[in-house]
Amino acid sequence: RKRKKTGFALGSAKKMTVAALHPDGHLVRLQGRIAPMANAIDGAADNALVYLRLKVEVYEYDSDGSGWKGMADKARGMPFQLEDGSGAVWINPDGLDKQLLGDGIIPDENQAQAACILLGISLPRFHGQLRFKLWELRAGQTVSVVGVPLQGSVGLQVQHVQGQPFVISPLLGQSVDATVSSQTKKARTWTLVLGIPGAIMLVCGLGGALFSLVRMLIAN
Repeated sequence: RKRKKTGFALGSAKKMTVAALHPDGHLVRLQGRIAPMANAIDGAADNALVYLRLKVEVYEYDSDGSGWKGMADKARGMPFQLEDGSGAVWINPDGLDKQLLGDGIIPDENQAQAACILLGISLPRFHGQLRFKLWELRAGQTVSVVGVPLQGSVGLQVQHVQGQPFVISPLLGQSVDATVSSQTKKARTWTLVLGIPGAIMLVCGLGGALFSLVRMLIAN
């Protein structure tokens, strides 16, 4: 239901240019380029890193079997400016929808180590048992943004508002909507796959309990 609600809200967001923005509290959709920025998380101004996420999984053996299990999933971002040819507006990445960041990349060892340092992730020594997924947003990259424009300390800023979706994504145009639709269908399928057997087991359990109760009443 949550992904379906997100998809509906994204579909209703008004497509706008930066020049046409005003802080009315309504959801808007923008597309533009991340502007060069000094003093970013990492990198020179023209390649400034403004958002970083690293997901780390470890391969474990235990009594329930073996498999990949989550070890860390950390992100770090900072406000940046989005340019679309009509102007520039500040974007605050706090609270963005991580499920719409795209597929990410499999980093090499140097990239993974650098990301761990920037995010403060401490790794165990058995590096061969780890796998990584990396997401970055950098200056010069074209992104889609869906959020609410509000007046802030730095001027007009697009940001997350409670109860509304907030997207900053390299997925452009209708690719964002298509991804949410796919996620909704997948979630619905898993609900059916897991929910129907669970419902059958619940009914069987209730039936068994009722049968036992009837037998006790007859015996008494």
